[in-house]
Amino acid sequence: MTEFIFAKSLVFILLAAFTGGFIARSLKLPTLVGYLVSGMIIGSFASKLEIASVTKNIAEIGVVLLLFTIGLEFSMAKLKEFGEVIIFGSLIQILLTIGISMLLFPLLGFNFYEALFLGATFSLSSTAVSLKILSDKGELETVHGEISSGWLFMQDLYTLPLLIILLTVGMLVKGEESGFSSLFLLAKSLLFAFVSFTVIIYLGKRIVPYFIEKIADCRSRELVLIAAVFFCFSVSYLFEFFGLSYALGAFVSGMILSSSSSHHGIFAEVRPLRDLFGTIFFVSLGFVISPVFLFTILPKIIILVIIIISVKFIVSFLLIILMGFHSKVATLVSLSLISIGEFAFILGILGVSLQIISPEIQMIILSSSFVTLTLSVPIISYSDKFYYQINYFIKKRIPILASWFSSFDKIPCASEFILHDHVVVLGHGRIGRYICDVLVSTQIPYVVVDYNHKLVKHLRERGVCVIYGDPAEIDVLEFAHMRTAKAVILAYADRHTQETVVTNILTLNSEIKIICRAHFDEDQQKLKSLGADTVVQPEFEAAISMAEKLLNLLYKDSSKIEEKLRKLRNYQGLE
Repeated sequence: MTEFIFAKSLVFILLAAFTGGFIARSLKLPTLVGYLVSGMIIGSFASKLEIASVTKNIAEIGVVLLLFTIGLEFSMAKLKEFGEVIIFGSLIQILLTIGISMLLFPLLGFNFYEALFLGATFSLSSTAVSLKILSDKGELETVHGEISSGWLFMQDLYTLPLLIILLTVGMLVKGEESGFSSLFLLAKSLLFAFVSFTVIIYLGKRIVPYFIEKIADCRSRELVLIAAVFFCFSVSYLFEFFGLSYALGAFVSGMILSSSSSHHGIFAEVRPLRDLFGTIFFVSLGFVISPVFLFTILPKIIILVIIIISVKFIVSFLLIILMGFHSKVATLVSLSLISIGEFAFILGILGVSLQIISPEIQMIILSSSFVTLTLSVPIISYSDKFYYQINYFIKKRIPILASWFSSFDKIPCASEFILHDHVVVLGHGRIGRYICDVLVSTQIPYVVVDYNHKLVKHLRERGVCVIYGDPAEIDVLEFAHMRTAKAVILAYADRHTQETVVTNILTLNSEIKIICRAHFDEDQQKLKSLGADTVVQPEFEAAISMAEKLLNLLYKDSSKIEEKLRKLRNYQGLE
């Protein structure tokens, strides 16, 4: 019955993946955690079912497709506005995390290379988990959301040279290379990394998109999918042929195709394959985690997790603060980086396969990653509350430190502002910008409050009355002359602080008119009950506008159109 081993193994793996993923989602945990746990459970009797040997090759396909899609999603446009903090901040954070790890981990019994390898893997964060939570919170377009997403993508990009250096140093430590040959090997590897980036840029702009677009002209989804997957596995094979990682080749091939105008279509076609094979990959990782081993070294895992979360948070926070950003931005970005990312799993597998780390170190990597992923979900989800709790604690218990942070948060403001019967605009994003344009055209006095220091500097150069600070802080609202203002606009998308802002506004001025922006239906009634006069939902207003244009095309009776739109607004409670 050996011909049914593959089918039987696949049934058990997919059943375990579905069960683990379903339970994880029910508990509001990442499905990745469910896959790992389910794999760990069935891993104890995997050999009896002959599953482990069957899943190895399938899991490798999952690694290739996972890294291929990560490469496809990489976009240089994310570096446009916050390029300095994203590029240099992420690089310095990785280097400092590795350096600190190499100082601390030997105290826990790890040797030089183990400390280096662990530091490198732990320095990377989970792009998938962090961006998914930020997207669910509607914060990808906020200052901290854009910095976090760019930072995470840069970490993925730095994996290219990081992989090469780790593998080269690993061979040096093993003694396979020595002396000048070792230095030559490292120099060659670094040179290859540099040449790879050059080739990526050239191919991405010139050659590959041309062929992909020619194939896309055939208007066949199947041909585009086959061509993309063929290119991915071909580059992966070439990288492995030249002594590098096939996973590295998959990431590079994705980056090349990311410059193609068809990369969104390619991603949409490849994603189902990636999800399927990637699920098998993560379940197979659970096979490696032994529950007995995990509980045996649990104290060491706890210490490692505390060290790495603390180091990554403190390093990232200080870097962002020193680059001139508000402490709130620094806190929210740093909290989104505390997890250990998916690349750690891949680095662990590569390290064991090349025999540069032991299976025990791989299990420590998997266990630590599992714990940080589980912890990061509630931490990132409630990061705003964590910020205000930390901020309150520091102000109350460590006033010296609070004073130091304040020196960065408060750019000298124009205390000569004399405002009365004005409008306070909280947030100068896309919506806030349009509102300010209307206020300028109607000659209504206004003041802007924002904690994007680059935006504040730009607005001041234009002569706009603007205050740098967090709108949730009552002192900042005081400086905006909230007591004498006629109306206030909450134009930013931070739903978690809007309640505090509305309460503080009404504390200062109970007669003021408050207009709020809200993305979620459940926020509407909550904000109105707190005292907001009007709550605007941008998506709903866009739907109303489109519905009105549609009805004008289909009906001629304007009174009926108005009646239908009014009923829709009444149904939503907006009138």
